[in-house]
Amino acid sequence: MTIRLSLAALALAMAFAAVPALAETTSTPPGNPCLKDNGNPCNNNNGNLGAQGNANHEKVKIDKHPPPIDLPMPAVSGRGAYISQIGDNHVATIRQTAPNAYARVDQEGTSNEANVTQDGSGTAYARSSQEGIGNFARVQQDGSGQNVVYLTQTGNGNWAWSNQNALGAMHNGASMTQTGNNNDMMLLQDGSDNRALLTQEGDGNGMTATQVGEGNRLIWTQQGSNLTDLQITQTGGVEKGGQLLVTQTGDGG
Repeated sequence: MTIRLSLAALALAMAFAAVPALAETTSTPPGNPCLKDNGNPCNNNNGNLGAQGNANHEKVKIDKHPPPIDLPMPAVSGRGAYISQIGDNHVATIRQTAPNAYARVDQEGTSNEANVTQDGSGTAYARSSQEGIGNFARVQQDGSGQNVVYLTQTGNGNWAWSNQNALGAMHNGASMTQTGNNNDMMLLQDGSDNRALLTQEGDGNGMTATQVGEGNRLIWTQQGSNLTDLQITQTGGVEKGGQLLVTQTGDGG
C-alpha cells in the first residue's frame, strides 16, 4: 500500500500534535484576582491600568479648543445684599465696601454656611445657593474692574471658595456648581477677561483652578467619585494653556 501525504496535510497534522490536551479542572489559577493592577477585576478592583478591565477607572480628556463661555456681567448700581434661609443652624454673612456691589445668598437645609466679601473700587456681583447639610461657600471679590460669580451647592459637606481680583476693563466671570457630597472646589481669578465654568457631579472630588493674566478660558467637569485634583493653572494665551476643556469621569478611588 502506498501512502501519500501532502505538505499541507503534514503541516496541519503537526499543528494539532503541538496542541496539548485540555482537561476539566477545579484548581485555582496562580495569582490573586483581587490584587490591583493585575488585569483581573474583582469587587471594586478595576483591574490593570490599561483599557481592558477598567470600565470605571478615572479617565481624563483635554481639549485646547473649548466652546465659548457665556457669563455676562449684570448691571450693578449702588449696593444690594439679600439673604434667604430655610431650615436650621445656617450662617450667612455679606460685607460690601465696593461702590457697586450686589450679593444674594440662598440656603435651604441644615447647617450651611456662606460668606461673601465685596471690596475694591470696581463692580461686584455674586449669587450663592446652598441646599443640603453642612455645605460651606466663601466668595471674595476685589479690584478695580468687574467680577461676577454664580456658586451652587446641592448635597452634603461640600466646600467651595472663589477669589476674584479684577484689574482690567473686561470682567472676570465664574460659574461653580457642586452636586453630591464632600466635594472640594477652589477658584482664583487674578486679572482681566477670565472665564471659568467648573462642575462637580459625584462624591469626594477635588478641583483647584487658577487663572492669572488676561483671556483665560476653562471648562472643567468632573463626573464620578474621588477624582484627582489636577490643580490647573492658566496664565493667558493659547500657547500657555489659557484655553482648556477638561473632562474627568469614572472612579478615582
